[in-house]
Amino acid sequence: MLKGEISLDTWIKRSVITIVLMLLAGGYVIPFRNGNGYIMPAEQLLGLMSARFSRFHTVLLTQSTQLMTTGEEDRETISFEEKVWIQSPGLYGSLVVPEIEGRDMTPEDIQSLRLDVDSGYRKLLVANTAGNLSTYLMEWGIDRETVSLTRINGVIAFCIGKSPKEGPRLLIEKERFLPLLLSHRATLGQETREVEVRFEDYRKTQNGWFPFRIEYFLDGEPVEKYIVLEANFNVSLPSGLIKNNPQ
Repeated sequence: MLKGEISLDTWIKRSVITIVLMLLAGGYVIPFRNGNGYIMPAEQLLGLMSARFSRFHTVLLTQSTQLMTTGEEDRETISFEEKVWIQSPGLYGSLVVPEIEGRDMTPEDIQSLRLDVDSGYRKLLVANTAGNLSTYLMEWGIDRETVSLTRINGVIAFCIGKSPKEGPRLLIEKERFLPLLLSHRATLGQETREVEVRFEDYRKTQNGWFPFRIEYFLDGEPVEKYIVLEANFNVSLPSGLIKNNPQ
């Protein structure tokens, strides 16, 4: 670390202290519930979460994608490699690697088996403003006026949304301000589906924390799992590959 630089953790801690002091000075009372800790407004939580990803301007991933297909009698899991790229604030795309080990399948065959998914969750994992994040939550139908504390897999988390157990909501880890779960409704094809994305296996990189495993559910059923094999941050992305989600 260069002289005069501060770590991201130190910057976030100072930011929290500054925000709290400013709110108290302005006569704002932060709600306190059940002795578990302060319940901050959604805008503050989104600001602290965005700080965690402020150093990720571009992301280039090689990931193992596990596709859970639905059959008449049983479910089959197909694994393949995929290139994923994300660019701040909201551009992203992916490409199936042509070589699919152990299977006589082409990338086109894989795409024909995949269900429609909404990959908009990727926008949470790159540099963004709290205002942009608030807009995304509004588009996902998440009530930004309701914040509570909950637990997920034994981890204490803030929940933005009316219910910590169901419906549109965003769960943010209380200790590190990292997204743990995103749930919302999305129109996929001709149907409205319940989407749930779980962010897991966070690892600390030189740019900050990043999830190395993501699970994707539709209507409560697992349909895809992504495991990061290689991650590169703030690199030049292949020309012409970035695209907006058409939705």
